[in-house]
Amino acid sequence: MISGKLAGLMLGGMPLIGCTTTPVSLDPAQGSDTVGVGSANVEMGSVTDSRQHGSNWLGAIRGGFGNPLQTHETEEPVSEVVRGQFITGLEQRGMLAQEGEGDFILEVDIEQLDSNQVMRREAHSRLDVTLIEQGSRTIAYENSVRSSNVEGGAGGGVFASIEKLEEILTRTLWETIDEALDDERLHRAIAEGPTETQPSSELEADIEALRRLRDRGVLSEDEYRERVLQLVD
Repeated sequence: MISGKLAGLMLGGMPLIGCTTTPVSLDPAQGSDTVGVGSANVEMGSVTDSRQHGSNWLGAIRGGFGNPLQTHETEEPVSEVVRGQFITGLEQRGMLAQEGEGDFILEVDIEQLDSNQVMRREAHSRLDVTLIEQGSRTIAYENSVRSSNVEGGAGGGVFASIEKLEEILTRTLWETIDEALDDERLHRAIAEGPTETQPSSELEADIEALRRLRDRGVLSEDEYRERVLQLVD
């Protein structure tokens, strides 16, 4: 008869095995084929993280009872890692402008970015991308891009590889970044240039920025109203 502790080990339980955390980098994909799409006219703006997890969390290898055996996290906040990857993607395409020199600002919100494994490895990425005109703060382009990958069918639990989990997540993240930056609608918006409108006042621009944060769920309705009143007073 198999003892309770041994059975727990075989099912990936916790009696004999503690959970460990491994730092990962999500380095850019090597040898990605990209083509320059125009002049360097886009500055990289802020990246927000709307996931309901810790700022560095990416996922876990789990045992048979769903308990985490190994977790993987970034050493710096995921939002900063994703921002760095978008900068790389813009540079690869010749689109990146230095701060204060671009007509547009690209902002990103992370709705989902994770990879987990019980038996199969799964990775998911969903990013909301917004292109904003530098002067007027008008939204020139919006898109929600997503990608998912599933692979493997055996060797989960204590036999799973955190390196392979990082590999599938890195590939999935870059599929969404490539989809976002290669979108013809984005290129068209950039090529058309800023609209010929009068620049918004500083107050209008600040309120519009707060409205975007509210719409993305970063601010609650009450927080949004409170900050607008603070601006108006």
